[in-house]
Amino acid sequence: MKKVKIVINAKKPHAQKTLKLAQQILVGSGFAISQKPDFVLALGGDGTLLAAANLYGKKGVPILGINIGGLGFLTDMTFGQLLDTLVEIRDKKFRIEKRMVLRSVFDHQSLYALNDLTISTRIPGRVVEFSAVINDEYICRFIADGIIIATPTGSTAYSLATGGPILLPHTEAIILTPISPHTLSVRPLVLPANTKVEIQVGRKGKALLVADGQRSKIIKSGQVIRFERADYYVKLMKPLHATFFTTLREKMKWGGREDA
Repeated sequence: MKKVKIVINAKKPHAQKTLKLAQQILVGSGFAISQKPDFVLALGGDGTLLAAANLYGKKGVPILGINIGGLGFLTDMTFGQLLDTLVEIRDKKFRIEKRMVLRSVFDHQSLYALNDLTISTRIPGRVVEFSAVINDEYICRFIADGIIIATPTGSTAYSLATGGPILLPHTEAIILTPISPHTLSVRPLVLPANTKVEIQVGRKGKALLVADGQRSKIIKSGQVIRFERADYYVKLMKPLHATFFTTLREKMKWGGREDA
């Protein structure tokens, strides 16, 4: 674990200054900047890590997320912790977490996502008609602003904001979360990871398929999109002291009242 590639959000304030400082810290800690890395250093927010996952996930290159942005749920280490974290990596005091990835298939194309794949309305204020089939069994037709198909990693992102459940990152499951459905009976579903989900977009409304909030495709009326677990995992590097519930408490303020 000596060769490192830096992926940075160039739009962040002082990004170039931060990049140079990160390079100095890496070299000073005994690491080398490389285009064929042993691991990737993602400097930014969660969006930067998701972009790095799209670039390097299939290649099996581990990703270390360092937050220089806002919330940073996936990038849970701060820039001030970078030096200590690199020392831990150099001393092999870290773990690799394998995170499930989703694949969507339509018109001989594929989109992959570490967090979620979302079918949403292309016209604000208008709805979309959907039909859902799970493992070749018809489930229902419903009307909504959209639907989120999320991984356990993505359970704390858009899916959570629309009423979906929180799953531990190592859970093997697929979450279906409707966005503002027009009936109270359409609620989130948690499905086994080997489930095949097919969503057909009906004649009502115009839709867009979005992967991790970054890459999108226009979906035509009548088009069927298949969702399934991808055949690879994204590897995230974590210090041994970093835990999911610590991040959940600190970043999401999750939990009860400690003084109750």
